[in-house]
Amino acid sequence: MIRFGMPLFLLFLPLLGVLLVLGRRRLREILLPCLAVVLLLLAIAAPQVRREERAENVYVLLDRSPSVTAATAEGEVEDALSALRTANPGQHFGTIAFASRATVVEPLSEEPRPGLALSPATVGRRTDLARAVALALAALPEGGANQIVLASDGRITDGLLEAVSAARAAGVPISALPLGRVVERDVSLARLEAPARVELGRPFQVVASVESSAAGEAILALYRDGDLLSSTPVALERGLTRFQIPDTLAAAGAHAYRAVVKRAGDPVPENDALGAFVQTEDQPSLLVVSPESASPFVDLLSAAGKAHGTSAVVPALEDLADYRQVLLTGLPLGSLAPRDIETLRTFVEDLGGGLLVAEGEEELRGFRGGGIEDLLPTTYTLPQRAEQASLAVVYLLDRSASMRGHAEGAVKIDVVKEAAAASVSLLDPDTLAGVIAFDRNFRWLRPLAPVADGREIYEALRGVEASGGTDIYYPTVEALDALAQVSARVKHILVLSDGKTVDEVRDWDRLFARMQQETDVHLSAIAIGPQPNLPLLNRLAEAGRGTVYPAADFSTLPQVSMAATQRLSRSRFVTGETPIAGPLAEGELAGLPALQGYALTYPRPTTEILLWTGKDPILARWRVGLGRVGVLNTDLAGAWSAPWLSWSRAPLLLEAILGTVEAETAVAQGLAPSVEVGEEGIRVRVEAREPDGAFADFLDLEAVLLPGGAAAPLQQTSVGLYEATFPSLPEGGYALRTIDHTRGRVALIPFSVPYPAEYRRTGVDETTLRAIARATGGRLLVDEVLPEPRAAGADLSYIPVHRQVLLASLALFLVELVRRKLPRRRGAQATRAD
Repeated sequence: MIRFGMPLFLLFLPLLGVLLVLGRRRLREILLPCLAVVLLLLAIAAPQVRREERAENVYVLLDRSPSVTAATAEGEVEDALSALRTANPGQHFGTIAFASRATVVEPLSEEPRPGLALSPATVGRRTDLARAVALALAALPEGGANQIVLASDGRITDGLLEAVSAARAAGVPISALPLGRVVERDVSLARLEAPARVELGRPFQVVASVESSAAGEAILALYRDGDLLSSTPVALERGLTRFQIPDTLAAAGAHAYRAVVKRAGDPVPENDALGAFVQTEDQPSLLVVSPESASPFVDLLSAAGKAHGTSAVVPALEDLADYRQVLLTGLPLGSLAPRDIETLRTFVEDLGGGLLVAEGEEELRGFRGGGIEDLLPTTYTLPQRAEQASLAVVYLLDRSASMRGHAEGAVKIDVVKEAAAASVSLLDPDTLAGVIAFDRNFRWLRPLAPVADGREIYEALRGVEASGGTDIYYPTVEALDALAQVSARVKHILVLSDGKTVDEVRDWDRLFARMQQETDVHLSAIAIGPQPNLPLLNRLAEAGRGTVYPAADFSTLPQVSMAATQRLSRSRFVTGETPIAGPLAEGELAGLPALQGYALTYPRPTTEILLWTGKDPILARWRVGLGRVGVLNTDLAGAWSAPWLSWSRAPLLLEAILGTVEAETAVAQGLAPSVEVGEEGIRVRVEAREPDGAFADFLDLEAVLLPGGAAAPLQQTSVGLYEATFPSLPEGGYALRTIDHTRGRVALIPFSVPYPAEYRRTGVDETTLRAIARATGGRLLVDEVLPEPRAAGADLSYIPVHRQVLLASLALFLVELVRRKLPRRRGAQATRAD
């Protein structure tokens, strides 16, 4: 199809047609000149020819964040982009460099432009993929086949989900071109931990975690307020190595710590330092809530010089707010009133306090869950999808002829059934329970299955009748075989019998040996009647690591059964020597003694386990609001923890346990500050409330940065919300003091300005790159070849052809000129010949 830019000149064409008609007698002479004039008019009318082509456009998002620039050699990026263009000829490529910001450094073109190198400092020190994708989608033309190539290491710090969602909505696939590699011999300071508040004269630990890509030697230095405290050669392992540096503060006030790790040839010095902030305090930070004013643990606190307050009950919130940590020990959890629990929740969640609950048998006596359990990082309720039950128990019920008689006006077998039913009623619904009735023979009244509401077991007991002799051997073997087939934390056999078995040959020694080998199965017995066979029952209980409960009086049998069940069904208790492991039992705490018992709990999904035995948590914590809550699943009175309390490093262990719930903030009641560290500056937000919980408005609030004392007023931006902004700060440890001049309150929150997360790790995160490509329809470009573009309409363009038409017109004029000259020369030659 042809179009004309100046179509008015085409109006002269009809005039030429008229001339041709009038001069038709001389048509041969004027035809060629007329055609030349027609072409001349067409050329002046600016003809354009339509061309349809399919444009394939590709914008390369070039990651210029520190994690890439620190891990790529000079020219490596240019070589990768050149290989991408070479492998995909015919594509229109453009380049967008990005990090925190994004900018087009090369618009779409068929040929690359040299010299596109861009300093990483001009695009920031994070990886914001959302901004880069948004810019690419805006720059790509409508129509055609559009694609995006992400040239990156995949370590995206911001905007990952937003970027993927925008690309999917636009129908533009993102393919991933891996860039970067693991920087060898890199050593970095991964974490610096110090207590937010310490007591004057009390030693504490500053913990530096150093990550190294290879084992070797380094120098670890610690500075306090700019002064060098220590500089020590350290041996680094591949991966993470923790170092504890002791310090004691003699001067009150705020102190900034800075740790630096150095190794010769370290290629990334930007990740070698971190800061922390420590504030001294004049009053004890720890409150011990315990009904016992004296205990081995409290004595240990006093001997270690750890200042603390004591209380027999949970105090009111206004009194609790003076402390930063609360320890509950020796206090039955079931005795906590709802008001106490709500006070502790507010102390942790809103005031940023730390709560540690020590759970021994005293604390858990009579506690059935609920209440404070919702605040704890562990639960007593078996998870619905747990791999095993907490308890499996098989009842061996003696229905021999000795149970036919009467006792205290009741049939003995009926009392036995009542005792069994009373025992079952105490079991949790998820407990696996089975019942075997035996005389000379045995049969399952109900196979092992969850108790549920117990009705099925009660119905099975209803039809039991007493008859025959007694053979306790084979039902015991049957119970052992059945328990071997199930998975449960605690397995128990409970025998209700007088133990008067048949006087026949049975391989008792083999049975006792098996019971001793199967350490996960316990056997206890309720010795029924005035003259039970105690030698046999005691041998069974001894081999089964259980207990014999005498029930000489039949009328007390149900009560004895319930007491025995309470003891065995308390599957939360595991006794015996228990080795302990975990990240807290390392370094100076290596060789932590075994416990003599612990309470069995189940960690919640977000719980951090610091000490454990097998699969069971011993010390666990999690975050609740601004604070932390920890659970120590053993006592502090010495019944289970005696090896810990008598250990030579017990004071250090004590400090470590309490440090797990160290308060990270010092929040005044009603003031909840938060700090957001960004490239543009330090943003401070404070939520203020009245004592009754209502938002507090029109307060005179001020924020002060420590150290240095730079201050800024906090402006109210919403109901109960106040904000201020400070300029960007260098890397290091700081604190923010919020002062409420209206109510006379002060809140302190430490924070650190770390090096950019980009320097945390190097190397390609192929998992993230594959996920981005898969989610948007792209591919991981291991061979630089882009996927086939998605179907799209062709681009329409018009090409000017006036030059070609003008040249054709001139050619015709020349031909006409030559034609006119040649005949005249021939005629002149003929005349001269005559």
